[in-house]
Amino acid sequence: MVDKVIKVVIVDDEPRLRRGIERLVLSCGDSWEVIGTYMSGKECLETIKQTDQSFDLLITDVKMPEMDGLTLIKELKKELSFYSIVISGFDDFQFLQTAIREGASDYLIKPIDRYDFKKQLDRIQEEIHTQWGKAKQYAEIKWKASQLSYVQQTQKLSEIMWQNEIDISHMDWTKEFPQGTYTLMYVSIDHLLSKSKTFDQKDWNAWFYAVENIIDEILTNSAGTKTWKWKGRELSFWILVHHESDGVNESVLFAKHLKDKIKAFTPFTCSIAVSEQFNELSVLSSIKDELVTYMQFRLLYGSGRIFSKSLLENAKEDTPSIEITAIGNEIDRIIFTLESNHKNKVWKNMNSFLSNVEKLDSPADIKKAVQLLGIRMTNFFITKIGGKHEFDHIQEVFDLTNKTSTISELKIEVYEWTKKMLELLEKQTAIRQLDSMEIAKEWIRNHLNENITIPKIASQVYMNPTYFCEYFKTQSGETVLDYVTRVRIEKAKEILLTSDCKINEVSVKVGYSDTKYFSKLFKKFYGEVPSKYKNRMMHDQI
Repeated sequence: MVDKVIKVVIVDDEPRLRRGIERLVLSCGDSWEVIGTYMSGKECLETIKQTDQSFDLLITDVKMPEMDGLTLIKELKKELSFYSIVISGFDDFQFLQTAIREGASDYLIKPIDRYDFKKQLDRIQEEIHTQWGKAKQYAEIKWKASQLSYVQQTQKLSEIMWQNEIDISHMDWTKEFPQGTYTLMYVSIDHLLSKSKTFDQKDWNAWFYAVENIIDEILTNSAGTKTWKWKGRELSFWILVHHESDGVNESVLFAKHLKDKIKAFTPFTCSIAVSEQFNELSVLSSIKDELVTYMQFRLLYGSGRIFSKSLLENAKEDTPSIEITAIGNEIDRIIFTLESNHKNKVWKNMNSFLSNVEKLDSPADIKKAVQLLGIRMTNFFITKIGGKHEFDHIQEVFDLTNKTSTISELKIEVYEWTKKMLELLEKQTAIRQLDSMEIAKEWIRNHLNENITIPKIASQVYMNPTYFCEYFKTQSGETVLDYVTRVRIEKAKEILLTSDCKINEVSVKVGYSDTKYFSKLFKKFYGEVPSKYKNRMMHDQI
């Protein structure tokens, strides 16, 4: 507090008195600074509003032309917090009483006594320093609380990435995060296996620490952007970025900057997968799977790149080089017959494609050809059904060349995969004829006592989980989490009032293993814990 000066503004229509007050203030020591003197309340108010000045103490005369001191105090206090001393003659005693009521800290009677003036400034200085101390203490407490909250949030984010099949009731913590849109980034060091053999364990740990420091430094310098970072498997990291508005381009630029920094200051290169924007953190697990799939594109496009949904959408224009150009032509024909809904021709063109694959000499080209087929077909499904398709099927086709040992086996597996994709298309076409919302809601109502996850619900209507959450909220006006919670608690009320089940039994019947948490939610909906609610309702019916 010693280094911080108290800023003073002086307002008086008498120049001599104004200069005298300024000298008295400055005579009290270096801890005081006069930042402005004004001849009228109006001039002071207009200047402070225009310059957006802040100050700690206002010393003003009561009676002045155009705007008196009390009006000035009242107007300034609408936007600023400060102490004030009013100056008046003996005949203005009623004004002084009003000044105190209006929030003036003290008053001085003309002519000003130097001793009284210094005594008042000493008292106000002590009050200001006390206020500063409290403000600093509050800021420190707030910062520590935010850090604790940040650590807890990061821990939750890390947990959800390692767990599968998380019931939606355990996602309530996501409401603690700020509203807005998010993107998720997956940062993975390239050529991990070969690089790990280059360094001993000590150097490896040092480089791991260096990579993490680069990420932390860039995140720290991302002013105005809220981010969360946690470690993934081996030398990889996950970064969640919060945006107030459209932030996909911002995340891609951030990813490029991070990629370039790691390449410049470490012996590594990295690839980064960037998600589309999403609003609900309850779909993080599904988005994680998508980004892991994106990262598999390194096999086709090489390392040191940024991978996103646009890579799939532009796969045709960014086709990897394959010696036999007929492969690409056959894939074009397959996609064309899919678009024309000529199922028989799909199989004919698939046979032709596989025959050309069989003629390839290089295992690497065979692998590229099959993976390119998977990317192009998956891209077709994404386009065909509006971005609702799940990305698991890309991973399946990517794994085919690793799981099979002969061309014959590979051909069979590609046939089976294609058959599966066509069945998915038929199911999606059929489901469009029905009410997707009602199907999803009915499934939820019929599985309240089970482990309900967003991917499970979305799969009932063949939608991508992220898209499904947006679609559900748009159609129903509430999030999936809020709907499931409401329906579960409503069902719990019904069981509570129509059976002899104990509270813990009711809790389990509607999908809550934690009875205390169930009771807390029930009270939130009905104002009472389940036992009291039941007793009251039973009593009212007598």
